[in-house]
Amino acid sequence: MKKIVSILTILFFGFLSNAQTGIGTTTPVNKFQVETNVADPLTTGNNVQNGHLRLTGIGVTHMLDVGLMSSTSNFGTWIQARKKDNFGVNYNLLLNPNGGAVGVGTNSPTSTLTVGNSTGSVSGEITINPANASGEGGQITIIKSINNSTYNWTIDQVGDATNPRFRLFPGNTETNGIIIKENGFVGIGSASPTTKLYVNGDITANSIAGTSDVRFKTNIRSVSSALDKIKQLRGVYFNWNQKAFPEKDFGAQDELGFIAQEVEKVVPEIVTKDKTKDQYRSVKYDKLVALLVEAIKEQQKQIDVLNEKVNKLSKSKN
Repeated sequence: MKKIVSILTILFFGFLSNAQTGIGTTTPVNKFQVETNVADPLTTGNNVQNGHLRLTGIGVTHMLDVGLMSSTSNFGTWIQARKKDNFGVNYNLLLNPNGGAVGVGTNSPTSTLTVGNSTGSVSGEITINPANASGEGGQITIIKSINNSTYNWTIDQVGDATNPRFRLFPGNTETNGIIIKENGFVGIGSASPTTKLYVNGDITANSIAGTSDVRFKTNIRSVSSALDKIKQLRGVYFNWNQKAFPEKDFGAQDELGFIAQEVEKVVPEIVTKDKTKDQYRSVKYDKLVALLVEAIKEQQKQIDVLNEKVNKLSKSKN
């Protein structure tokens, strides 16, 4: 008898180890298979059927539903954490809350979240949709370090009707960061750059090179009357108007330079106007070098003529 029981026990567990369990199907092909009507995740409802699998608990109001999308063009699987008696209330879904890496498109994640694999056969792409239907685009918030930092950083896009732009900035002040407009203009300290690079503030660099290859130029002609133009320019000391233009981040120290409107009357080629209704002017100070070089050459010619006259006078006296 014991032998019979042992044989039956072995056969029973052997059957279980090879059996498939089906819910909603009589021909399961996996160890556990559930089949039911496909359905998109409901946004309203009170503890009604939705999806293929539901996980809930005793004495709690939250649950987790898993299902297959019903759309024939969307073969996705959905997971939704929500309130049991009100499907309009969604709850958090936690992945590895105690630690561990999460991989999407990879079986060997190397960070908290790794997207795509290292060979490139599965691309690591992320799409961030708008925050709402109005002016706020997708957004990433980088939380400040535990020590020695003051602000969180924000990366986002703003769909301003007159000034749509990409932003990277700390805290709530976008002009403390970098702005990129849709036309490629970059602003540092400015939310509305009007040139390829617009900086409100000072710049320090080892050197700045300007494009000057002859192959880029046409209609080349020499500068004339350079000395006369230099003589008409007025160098001034001044202080920036910080009170009227706080957004410009002007320094408080004494400055040395020109008045753009005065320069414009003499050498309009080196004065630019920004693309605003006020048309604030700027001076291309580096372009003055060419004018100064030609002015020095004109002055040297005058000196050479005077030297020649002096030499002749000296010889005639001798």
